[in-house]
Amino acid sequence: MKKISVLIPCYNEAENVGPISRAVTEILEKELPQYDYELVFIDNDSSDNTRPILRRLCSENRRIKAIFNAKNFGQFNSPYYAMLQTSGDCTILMAADFQDPVEMIPKYVAEWENG
Repeated sequence: MKKISVLIPCYNEAENVGPISRAVTEILEKELPQYDYELVFIDNDSSDNTRPILRRLCSENRRIKAIFNAKNFGQFNSPYYAMLQTSGDCTILMAADFQDPVEMIPKYVAEWENG
């Protein structure tokens, strides 16, 4: 079974990490059940409640993982490091604030499968 990694960088996204995790897992489980998946958050040293929320999400779903940066490494270095930590056959990078519609995930996977 192929595995899809969805990577979501975040910084002070306490309002969004719960809703985006639910939206992503729902679309993967409903529309792509033939794939295993992981949802990886990388937190860039948030100062709000993002980290406690991510810890709770990880404890509730073994497919959700979180990387907690010791400091803010910036919007380019942090996602790059996180991509190196994913274990899927493909990695989809998405914004925590729903800037990227989760409905696009099946289309991304179809294009990946098409080469």
